[in-house]
Order: sequence, then C-alpha cells, then structure tokens
Amino acid sequence: MKKSILLVLSLALSTCLFAQDEVVRYFFSPNGNGDQDGSSWENAAAGEYLGSTLASAEPGMEFYLMEGSYAPDINTNKWSIPQGVVLKGGYPATMKGTKVSYNYALGGQSVFSADLDGDGKGDNTDYAFVYIGEGDPSEKSEAYYKDWKLTEIWGITFRDGMRLNSKYWGNMVFVQAAQVDFHFCRFINNDSQTNDDTNGSNGAIEIWGSAVRCFDCIFRDNITAKGSGAAFQVRPRKSDSSSKDPLDASIAYFERCEFRNNIAYSTLTSTQDNQKWGTYGGNSSVSDNGGTVYYVNCLVADCRAWYRGVGIRVGTNSKAYFICNTFYNNPCRSRGSRGSNNGSAVSAGDNSKTYYAGNIMVEYAANDDFTSTDAVVFIQNASASALSAGYNIFGTVMNNSAQEGGFISSDVIPTSLETVNTIEKIYGSNAIANKGGVSDVIAPLEGVGAMDIAAVKDVVATWPVDEMAKVMDLDKDQRRYTRAASTIAGSYDPNGIAPDDEDEEQKEDALETVIANVSSTGVYSLLGQYLGEDVNVLPAGIYVVNGKKVVK
Repeated sequence: MKKSILLVLSLALSTCLFAQDEVVRYFFSPNGNGDQDGSSWENAAAGEYLGSTLASAEPGMEFYLMEGSYAPDINTNKWSIPQGVVLKGGYPATMKGTKVSYNYALGGQSVFSADLDGDGKGDNTDYAFVYIGEGDPSEKSEAYYKDWKLTEIWGITFRDGMRLNSKYWGNMVFVQAAQVDFHFCRFINNDSQTNDDTNGSNGAIEIWGSAVRCFDCIFRDNITAKGSGAAFQVRPRKSDSSSKDPLDASIAYFERCEFRNNIAYSTLTSTQDNQKWGTYGGNSSVSDNGGTVYYVNCLVADCRAWYRGVGIRVGTNSKAYFICNTFYNNPCRSRGSRGSNNGSAVSAGDNSKTYYAGNIMVEYAANDDFTSTDAVVFIQNASASALSAGYNIFGTVMNNSAQEGGFISSDVIPTSLETVNTIEKIYGSNAIANKGGVSDVIAPLEGVGAMDIAAVKDVVATWPVDEMAKVMDLDKDQRRYTRAASTIAGSYDPNGIAPDDEDEEQKEDALETVIANVSSTGVYSLLGQYLGEDVNVLPAGIYVVNGKKVVK
C-alpha cells in the first residue's frame, strides 16, 4: 500500500472539495483516519506517507497535520520541504471536514524529531534533518531567494537534531536560497557537540542566502560546538562570507520569539562548571557580509558563549535591528581569564550597523564589571555605527564608533560602576514565567522603563528597513497583547490588553476546540486557561462555563 499513496492522494484531488478556491490541500494524522486518502480530517492520510508526499509537492500545495509525531521520508530519513508550499501542524483530533482555521495561541504542535531510534540522540549526523531550498543540500546553490515563492510553516516542533561534521550546514533546519515564514514553531534540543573544535559549528536554523521570518516561535536548549550561534546562524549565498554583493546577503526576522538556554560550547567535559564555552555568538550570529537580522519584541535569556555577543554577534559589514526586546542573563565566560567579553548581549564588528529602540539589556552585577573590554553592548571600533530611537535601558555600553549622536538622551546608559543597570536593579526578584502568551516573559520592577511607543515608531519609520521587515507590529508586546497607552521598554507590557481572535470563524473554531478539551466544570477563557469556578467575578467577555459558551 505504501507505493500507492501518491496515486490515492492524486485521485482524491480529482473529486475533492477544493475547487472553489483552487487550493490543493492534503490532511494527515499520525496513524491515518477513515479512507486515508488525505481529502479531509476524517480521511486523513497516515503520517508515514507525509515525508515522501511533501518532498514531491508542487508550489501552492497545502499540508495540514494533526498533533503528534511524524517520521521523515522513509527513503532518506530526512525532511525535504519544497519552495512555495504551506505546512501547518498542531491541529487537535477534534477537527472536522476540511476546516483549517485554528488559534495557535492554544499551543498545538506536530513534532519532527531527529531521534529516530529513540535513544535520546539525533540520527542526522551527516546533514541537517530538514532542508528547505533550491538544489542539493550538500552543494552550494547559485540560486537567489527572490526567485522562489514563499514557504509557510506553522505549529511544528523541530527537535533533537545532531549534526556532528562540517561547519555551517545546520543541525536541524537548513534554509538555502529560499523565502520561509515560521509561525508558532519550536526549535528544541538541537545539538552539534563534538570533541573536534574545528567542526560542528551548526545552528538549529542555518540560513544561506535566504529570507527567513519567525513569528511567535520558541528556541530553547540548542547547542553549537565552538561558536557561531546555537539558535540560528545567518550567512550569505553559498556561505561565502567574503562576498560583498548585496544580492548574496540574507535577511532573518524574529518577532515575539523566545530564546532560552542556547549555548556555544568548545571543549566538552563531564560537568557544566568545567565546560569551556564556544568562542562567540552563543545564541545567534550573523557572519561577515551575512546580511541583516531583526529582533522585535523578543526575549533572549540564559544563553552562553566564551566572548563576543552571547545574545548575538554581528559580523563585519552586517546589520542588526533591536526593537522592544529583553536581553537577560547572557554572560560571557571569558571574564577574568581572557579579559575580554566584547558584549554579552550584542557584539558589533567592523563596519557593522546596529539600531536600538525600547530595549532592556542588562546582566547580573557579578557579570558586568564596566571595564574597557567588558560591556553588555559592545561597538567594536570607529568603523562600526550604532543608532538609537531612544528608551533603551542598558547595563553597560562600550561605544567605540566614530559616529556622532548614536545614542540619545532618553537612553539610560550608566556612566560609572555605581550607576550600572543590573538585573537586580531592573527586575529585583522577578522571574521569567508565562504570563498568558505563547512564550515566557519577565516584568521589570514597577516604574522602570516608561516608554513612548508612538515616539519610537516615528523614529523607526525613518530607518532603512528591508521590505520583508515592514510587517513589524510595535503596538503589540511579546505575548501579542496590545501595549497600553503608557507602555514600558522591553518585550513585555504587564498592562497590555489580551488579543481578540482574528475573525469570527476562528473564534468559533477556537471555542469548539476549548469546549472539546477542557473539563466539563469550571470557567475557561477562549485560550483554554482555567479561570476559576465563578464567572461573575470576571470582567465582561466570552467564556466557556461548564462546557458551554457564555457571553458576560
């Protein structure tokens, strides 16, 4: 039966219900349902056929997956995702017919794990587990990403990648000469540890000459050996970091994302205290001539590297934009031995350009000595430039740029050790936790970081922003909550207003999903959050009470 699955699916398309919008849609579940012809949720094809079907897909095809785990193409033990397709996972088992609207704030995920044999380690030691691009993944493509249609991926967890050989090919997702949007995806426990310090520099997402955007995604517990960004690495077309051709440069855009515990290691030992962190870019890196990165309403926390930009290393001739982010506890480990941290949050290299607006970037007092080489934000030399729209709270800044007027009066930049902004001063005993959104956040102490978001937006509008980055929504915080009229710096506004669903159909689908999955007793929000037993004490809104919709 396996050899006939493509024929079965193609026959289903000839009598399917998609003619009205001329969209080709396939439905999958881990074990298959009904006739397993992929024509509806009740007849979802079995997950074992997804890999081979997806690999041969044409641009414009759409694939919808129920929650659960999926194995890759049985012919390659890898995933190949063509240009221009839509792949949406995480749908609950309660889905009916051919409905595809879904509220991803509910958190559903379909899992692509590289641990195929169940031993706790990834089995893709030769190439990245997932390839999205043009040409053979083992070759350096001559193609340009602008020549291909956008690929969309929603609600997929990519985990347990373990590529051990060569540099910069990625240990989980390798994107080459492609345009890809990830929504509500998770990149977890992807690893490239090796005892050979010359190999293994692979990020969870590796980007070569591509445009990649991530919205509401989570990057946790990813590791790269030696250095260069455990969560993601951005490189030019063909990975040629000597090329200054702007057509070769990549764009990486991250909005409302969480980056936690992403680490660059070098020499590995048995205990964490003795481990030597990798050289630079613990969480992320942009290579020399790599392109441009955008962080918008993101949390970067608890990452590690030896020196040079634990949060991000911005290489020669590359650019980075930081707008309304929180960088928290990302220390370098070189303090005291190498004597040079070169920017625990941000390290900006020769002729780089970095832009800042409404960020909080601080470290614990013990990790910030306010010396000439030890700073949270480090602008390397006179050839680099830094430009601010204001309302930033920095721990320490070492600005060696020759540019005048880079940082402005509304930025809070310490002038002495006594005035250094630290985690203790800005956050007190507050901890990172979930506050109603998809990802975790942390709140500054009350009264810290007042910000005029309208003023920030006015300045940002004058910056040279790439067309693909003009989607940024500065009126929302990391949780997709609308910022209050009086907002604060960083990615989280504790006074933000919870989002409404995008349309009436999505509201009803979200409501059906909550009713199907919550207890028959109690009061729940439309996100499925338990709110107690008494709806009368809650503000006006729509709730699920004892399994039924109630408008209060």
